[in-house]
Amino acid sequence: MSITIIFVLVFLISLVILTSCLGIYFSKKYKIVGNLSTKRNTLVLLIILNLFVVFAEFQQTQNLFFSITSAMGFVLGFPFTMGYVGIFIMKRVLKNNSITNKDYWSSSFFSLIWVSILIFKK
Repeated sequence: MSITIIFVLVFLISLVILTSCLGIYFSKKYKIVGNLSTKRNTLVLLIILNLFVVFAEFQQTQNLFFSITSAMGFVLGFPFTMGYVGIFIMKRVLKNNSITNKDYWSSSFFSLIWVSILIFKK
């Protein structure tokens, strides 16, 4: 694999992880961001993006099973994984600041921003 491809992959993964960590930081620092990235809002955005991906994939492939599984794998798997990674890193970086499980939803919400960019770019 080329060194350029490796560099781009590392950069993109770091950018996504940084976005998840900044979601936690900004939700603690600014009340309006914390209110925006609640569990309810994250789940609503997740459902909307999931439905959008299922309909877009079904329109292209005409295979309902493939459409549902690809939407579940991409839209559900990515932000939930990045939510846990964001909490893990922020607990290590901010040892004196209390990071709770409530911050998981802020981290997931901000990683959903990348999912929505990739979906609408497609």
